[in-house]
Amino acid sequence: MSSTLTVESDQEARQAISKTWGVLLFLGLLSIVIGIIIMAWPGKTVVVVAVILAIWLVISGIFEIIRGFGRGLSGGMRALLFIGGVLSLILGLFAFRGFVVEDSPLDAVWLLALFVGINFIFSGIGQLFTAGEVKEGRGWNIFGGIVSLLLGIIILVVPGDLALLAWVFGIFVVVSGIMLVISAFRVKSLAKA
Repeated sequence: MSSTLTVESDQEARQAISKTWGVLLFLGLLSIVIGIIIMAWPGKTVVVVAVILAIWLVISGIFEIIRGFGRGLSGGMRALLFIGGVLSLILGLFAFRGFVVEDSPLDAVWLLALFVGINFIFSGIGQLFTAGEVKEGRGWNIFGGIVSLLLGIIILVVPGDLALLAWVFGIFVVVSGIMLVISAFRVKSLAKA
C-alpha cells in the first residue's frame, strides 16, 4: 500500500515539475531578449529602460513571493524570498507612480536606480544562501549571487549614471535569463528521471 502511495506522489510531483519547466524557459528567454534590448540602446532609452525595470521588478517580485511558498525551503531562505519579493513589488509600483502621477521620469529613474541596487544586493544574498543550502547548481548560485552583489554595489556607488544603470541592468537580466534557461532544462530532466 505505501509503495503505491509513493509511486502516485512521485508521478504527481513529476507532473507538477514538468509544467514548471516551460514557465522557467519562457521567463529565461524573455529576460535574455529584454537584457539585450536594454544594452543595445543604453543612452537613448533610459526612461524606457526605467519602465522596463519597473515592469521587471513587479513581475520578479510576484515570482519571488510565490517561490517563498515552495516546499523544502529553510525559514531563512523563505524570509529572504518574501522580503526580496515584497521589496521588488513595492519598488516597481513606486517607479510607476513616478512616471504616471508625478510626471518626473528622471527623478523616478534615479530613485529606481537606488532601489534596484538594493534589490540586486538582496537577490545576491539570497542566491548565496541558496548555494549554501542546496548542492544542486551550487556553482551557478554562487556565480549569480556574486554577480548580483557586484552589480548592486556598482549601481549604489554611481546611481546618477543612467547609461551605466542600463548596462548593469541589461547584463544582470541576460545572466538571470541564462540561469533560468539552465534551470528550466534541469527541471525538465528531473521530471523525466
